[in-house]
Amino acid sequence: SKLSNMTMNDVYKPYIHAFKLLTQFNPITTAIAESPLFQMAVSANTIEKYTLLGPFFRISPLQQEVTREYFSAPKTIDRRHIATSQDALRLTLQTHQKDLLDIINHFVRASPIAKSKTLDWFAYIVNQNHKRRALQVDPKEVSSDGFMHNVTVVLDGLCEPFMDTTFSKISKIDIDYLRRARRVDIKDETKLNADEKASEKYYEDTVPGTSNFISEVVFLTL
Repeated sequence: SKLSNMTMNDVYKPYIHAFKLLTQFNPITTAIAESPLFQMAVSANTIEKYTLLGPFFRISPLQQEVTREYFSAPKTIDRRHIATSQDALRLTLQTHQKDLLDIINHFVRASPIAKSKTLDWFAYIVNQNHKRRALQVDPKEVSSDGFMHNVTVVLDGLCEPFMDTTFSKISKIDIDYLRRARRVDIKDETKLNADEKASEKYYEDTVPGTSNFISEVVFLTL
């Protein structure tokens, strides 16, 4: 609960380091993923406060308190001070996002249950934040920019091992993912090659089987 009210200005690193240490033990990580607290949010704007992973992903230089601290007088602040502050925040964010990726890697490697629960958590974020694609977004109805940025960077990081420059593993991406029991909800997405009825009919014709981890991560990232 303390971390959920912290910003990048606060002393949050002990919480990160402690959690990283815990996730190195697979039984503990699996138990965390199975906890009802792992995903107890009921809306997009509560994910970062009321799920177990949310407060860790909430820490960001995009939090209002951080921008006020580093750029308190934007019209009169010295340009060199701006550049120094930007560099400092950038390095801090990169370190934090690396820690987040390490934590998530521990979760997806701990056990099949922990992997599935982690993918469910990311899918919940993606599906609940569908309103972010609107031209005018109400901040009260979506997750914060800093939280979503961290989520995006971590998902990108999960894709790195199989998105090499030669696309040698592209064949492992399941082209039928969206016709299986998918985690990503595309019902309200705009379809380019079909109207709503044709689209619904196509996706109702489901394909048996389950999708692999690579396919899950790629479509969550997209």
